[in-house]
Amino acid sequence: MTPTILDSEQLWKRCGRIYRIEKSSKIYNYSLIFATAIRNPIVKYAAYGLKRRVTVFKTWGDLFNPRQKLTLITFAEKVRQAHARMLEGGVEAEYAKAVVSYLGVTLNRLISAQSTLTRWRPDKQSMEDTFSRQALPMVWDFIEVNPVTNGYRSWNELFTDTEKIIPHLSQTNFSPATITQSSATALPHTDNFFDAVFTDPPYYDNVPYSYLSDFFYVWLKRTVGHLYPNLFATPLTPKSNEIVVYANKPGGKDEANKFFEDNLKKSFQEIHRVLKPSGIATIVYAHKSVSGWETLVNSLLDSGLIMTGAWPLRTEMGARLNARETASLASSIYIVARKMEREPTGFYNEVSDDLRRYLNEKLHRLWEEGIGGADFFIAAIGSAIEVFGRYEKVMDYEGEIIRADRLLSDVRRIATDYAVQQILHNGFSGEITDLTRFYVLYRWSYGAAKVQFDDAHKLAMSCNIDVAEEWGRSRGFIKKEKEFVRVFLTFGELK
Repeated sequence: MTPTILDSEQLWKRCGRIYRIEKSSKIYNYSLIFATAIRNPIVKYAAYGLKRRVTVFKTWGDLFNPRQKLTLITFAEKVRQAHARMLEGGVEAEYAKAVVSYLGVTLNRLISAQSTLTRWRPDKQSMEDTFSRQALPMVWDFIEVNPVTNGYRSWNELFTDTEKIIPHLSQTNFSPATITQSSATALPHTDNFFDAVFTDPPYYDNVPYSYLSDFFYVWLKRTVGHLYPNLFATPLTPKSNEIVVYANKPGGKDEANKFFEDNLKKSFQEIHRVLKPSGIATIVYAHKSVSGWETLVNSLLDSGLIMTGAWPLRTEMGARLNARETASLASSIYIVARKMEREPTGFYNEVSDDLRRYLNEKLHRLWEEGIGGADFFIAAIGSAIEVFGRYEKVMDYEGEIIRADRLLSDVRRIATDYAVQQILHNGFSGEITDLTRFYVLYRWSYGAAKVQFDDAHKLAMSCNIDVAEEWGRSRGFIKKEKEFVRVFLTFGELK
């Protein structure tokens, strides 16, 4: 039964609000709408951020209940009609295209608040959109907001935000931005073109960007796809060349890892090519694993870019859903790299001597400036790679090329030796194990306090250990408490 609300003024005065059964013809029309609405399939790929494979949702339309579908389809239809009416009214084609593009983007924001994957935040008495984190979350129940009021996450509220941002962005005195769609491994620009390049590259399999973007793509295709035929030529977003690790690629996870690492290097080589000789590249890095850090350093060294600095900056909201439920990174490492002339070959024994001298100077400066804890070691890595980056390749006397794993091991040893000597005031830092180093440095940095996983992870990485592996060991002194890590003083505390 589909009830229809009859709410005319005369009826309301006589008997209040009444209901009647919807006519069968209208029910049939609604059925036709739903049968053709958003039938694009959800590719069954396990990395949507879910802990189990999605089998309930077959198409993107399955993420919306019938009321939400009808509402959003109606909005989408009105967006397209707005474009047609502007053209009929004599509005310039490019202007009409720009206006409808903003309407389409606004509708996509509404769609994120109008699905069965939204959730209620009792602590804030508010709702979380579909993408409260970079995944499709499974929820026990969902909340719906009225999209045609002036309330929270309604069309009027979202469109008002859009109206405010347009004049703000129009106040810039710079030339209009030029936006192009191209592969990161084949940029459509000449050599030595840019003064600066900024990139936040993907991190192995952390976020399946193209798969998740289909959530928005299928709706944008219906609202503004006809205005951008080249951008919406495919039923779903292209995925075959995305530089992300997908285990469903031919060859499995190992081949997917190789694909990622090879193409990450190619993308950095392209940055090197298009960057001016005096240009600066800034790369954001936020992967949790030590191996991910080594891959990034190798890719930079192979590209010709020289890292001249690395600083952790807190970039994530501590209250985001993923941080509340897991031990997650709260900051990102901002890496500064430059395009410089390099010497052909350096020999490891000589380079390592230069590395120790240069790094000890840097470490002393960092120590004097009061930079401590995990930030001390991240800054040390950035300074050290500048020495290695002066050469196209570094070899030992046996002809073996020195890669990032050995370089980072040296940097960690030098930095931890320096820090432990400063803390313990002795010369025996080289005789202690990696775990002991971590323990001493943790105590120096945080005392007995429990800290966010992000901070403990960076400190552990400087000691060449993976804190996520250590906290699960029997009788270990590193323990995880939700999104926190704690190092215990005595074994008695472990009971």
